[in-house]
Amino acid sequence: MVKKKNLTRALFVSIIIGTLIFSLGLFVGYGLDILRIKDVSVSLNEIELQTLDYITSQEFIDTFGDDKYCEILDSRLSSMTPQMVDLGQRLTDYEERNIFTGDEYKLLKSKYFLLEIRAYTLFNKLKNECNLNETLILYFYDQHHEDSDRQGYVLNALVNSDNRVHIFSFDRSFEIISFLIENYDINEAPTIIINEETKFEGIVFLDKLRDSIA
Repeated sequence: MVKKKNLTRALFVSIIIGTLIFSLGLFVGYGLDILRIKDVSVSLNEIELQTLDYITSQEFIDTFGDDKYCEILDSRLSSMTPQMVDLGQRLTDYEERNIFTGDEYKLLKSKYFLLEIRAYTLFNKLKNECNLNETLILYFYDQHHEDSDRQGYVLNALVNSDNRVHIFSFDRSFEIISFLIENYDINEAPTIIINEETKFEGIVFLDKLRDSIA
C-alpha cells in the first residue's frame, strides 16, 4: 500500500513538473515573439520616418529650389536601402525558422512590402529625373523554395559587389502585392525585373546578372 501511494505521488509530481516546464516554454516563446515584433516594428518605424524625411525634403527643394537637388535626394534615398535589406533578411530568417508567425507578423511584413514599393517608386522617379547610374531590381520569391533561396544568395552577392544595385524583394503569397504580380505578369518564382526593362524567370546566376546591368 505504501509503495502504491509513493508511486501515485511520484506520478503526480511528474505531471506537475511537466506542466510547469510546458508552461514555461510557452511563456518564453511568447516573450520572444513579443521582442521580435517590437524589434521589427522599431525598424519599420525608422524606415517610415526616413521615407517621410525624403518626401518632405523633395517637396521643400521643389518649392524653394536647390542646386544640389539630385545629390541631396540621392544621398537620403540611398541611406534607406541598407536598412530595408537588413530588415527584409530578418523577416525572412524568422519565417524560414518558423519562429515568428501569426497575424501580427503578416501585418508587419505587409507594411514592409508597402514601404519597399514606395521606396522603389521614389528611386525610379529620382533616377529618371537626375539620370542616375543605379540598378533597381524587383525580386519575387516563394518561401521554403530551393530556387528562391539560391537566387537570394546570388542577389546578395551582387549587391555586396556593386553599391549601385538596389534589390526590392517580395513574397508572392502576400495578397497586398497582388497588383505588382498582375502588373509584371509574375507566374513563377524566382522572377527578377531589372530597371523595368529586363525580366528573368527562374534562377539567374551572378555572371548573367552582371552582364545584364553592365
